[in-house]
Amino acid sequence: MIKTAIYKKIKNTFGDTSHQEYQEFNNIRSSHDLEKFREEALKKLIIHSYHNVPHYHQIMKEIGLTDGKKVDLTKFGALPILTKEGIKTDEENLISKDYHERKWLYNYSGGSTGKPIRVIQDYSYTKHSIASNYYYYRNLLNIDEPYAKKILLWGSPTDFSKTSGLKSKILDWFTNKVFLNSYRMTPDDMDGYIKTINSYQPDLIRGYSGSLYELAKHAKNRNMDLYSPPVLVGSAESLNTQMRNLIEEVFKTKIHDFYGSREINNLAGECEEGMMHILPSNIIEILDDNNNPVSPGQTGKVIVTNLFNYSMPLIRYQIGDMATLGPLECKCGNPLPTLEKIDGRLFESFVLEDGTIISGEFFVQLIGVYCNKGFIDQFQVIQRDYDDLKVLVVSESLNKSEIEDINEKIRIFMGENCKIQWEFVSEIPPISTGKFLYTKSLLLD
Repeated sequence: MIKTAIYKKIKNTFGDTSHQEYQEFNNIRSSHDLEKFREEALKKLIIHSYHNVPHYHQIMKEIGLTDGKKVDLTKFGALPILTKEGIKTDEENLISKDYHERKWLYNYSGGSTGKPIRVIQDYSYTKHSIASNYYYYRNLLNIDEPYAKKILLWGSPTDFSKTSGLKSKILDWFTNKVFLNSYRMTPDDMDGYIKTINSYQPDLIRGYSGSLYELAKHAKNRNMDLYSPPVLVGSAESLNTQMRNLIEEVFKTKIHDFYGSREINNLAGECEEGMMHILPSNIIEILDDNNNPVSPGQTGKVIVTNLFNYSMPLIRYQIGDMATLGPLECKCGNPLPTLEKIDGRLFESFVLEDGTIISGEFFVQLIGVYCNKGFIDQFQVIQRDYDDLKVLVVSESLNKSEIEDINEKIRIFMGENCKIQWEFVSEIPPISTGKFLYTKSLLLD
C-alpha cells in the first residue's frame, strides 16, 4: 500500500526508536544467546540499582549480590521478593536517584490482588517494550504488526485519548489501525463492529479477550458471519477454555493469548504451538509457596524482573498472577522459555436489559483512578440486577464528592436510572482460587 510505503520512508528518515532494541532481540538464536543476553542486562541493572536505588543498596550488599562493581548472580535468588504492598509502602526508595535525567511517566496498575500501585517507566523501558511487541508479532506470529491492517477492540481511556488528536489520527491512518470501543457494546454496536470487520478484512484483530468473546457470542446468536483474520490476539484478561473455543469457532481461526500488565507490559505471547513465550525484556520466575523454582508442568506464582526500567527497577516483583511452567524447548523452534498457561486478572462483563454489554475493564479503569490517588485501597463492583450495582470498597479517605463523580460516570454506561449502593468494608476476600474478582454479575449465576 502506498501509505505504508510512505510511513516506512518517514520512519527510515527520522529513525525507528526501537529498531536497535529489536535487532538485539532478533540476534537471540539459541538458549545460550538468551542466557548471555539476560545475564549481561541483569548485571547492568543490579549495579545501577546498587548505586542509585535506596531500596536495593543495603539488601544487595548484605546478601553479597554485588559490591557495586562485580555481580554474583548465584545470589540473585536470595534477593527478597518485591510485593505490591512493598511498592506502595516504599515507593520513594524504589525510584532511582537519577530518574529525572531520563524521559519518564507514571503508569498505574489494577493488579490481580485488587490493590493498585503506581510506577515510573522511562524511555528505555518503553523502547524495549515496543521492541518486545514487534518481536512477538514478527518472530512468533509472522506478521509485520506496525504496518498490518488491524482492528483493535479496546477500551482504555488512556489509550483512546492518544487517538483523539490530529497527529494520532494521521498515525492511525498510516499504520492501518481501526479502533472499536469495547467498554460499552450495544447489540447495534456489535452489528456495526461485525460489518466493519467484514468490510475492512484486517490482517490482525487484537482485543480484550472478554470483548472478543462477547462479540463472537453475539455473532453466533444472530447467525452472522465474521471475517476470519490471519492473526487473532486476546489480552488484558484471562482467556479460559470456554472463551477460546467459542472465539475460534466463530472467527474460524486460532486465538493467541498475550500476557502483560500495566506495571510491566509485554511479558509473554502465545505461539502457534500453544505455548506462551516469555519475551526478551523480562525475566520470569515461577516459584512455589516456599519460593523455590517449580518444574515444567507445575504451577506457581509469577515473579518478574524487568531488565530495562532504570528509573524505577522492579526486581523479583510478585505480579499477583499464577502460571504453569512450560517445557524448556518449544516445537515452534523459538528459543525463548515458555509458560503453559497463566491465571491472570479476573472480571466479568455486565449486561443491560437491552442486551448491551459493559466491559468489566471499564470499572477497573474508572475506579482505579481513585485507587491511584490513594483514596481507595481495594474495590469490587457487583451487578445485582440490570440497573442495580453494589460497590464494595476498602477506603478511609473517599469522600461524597468523589463517590458522586464515580456514580455519574457509571450511569453514563449503565443508564441514568442505575441504582448504586456503596458499602465500606475492611477487606474483600479473593475467590477460591486465590485470585481477586474485580467485577461480578449475579445475573450470570
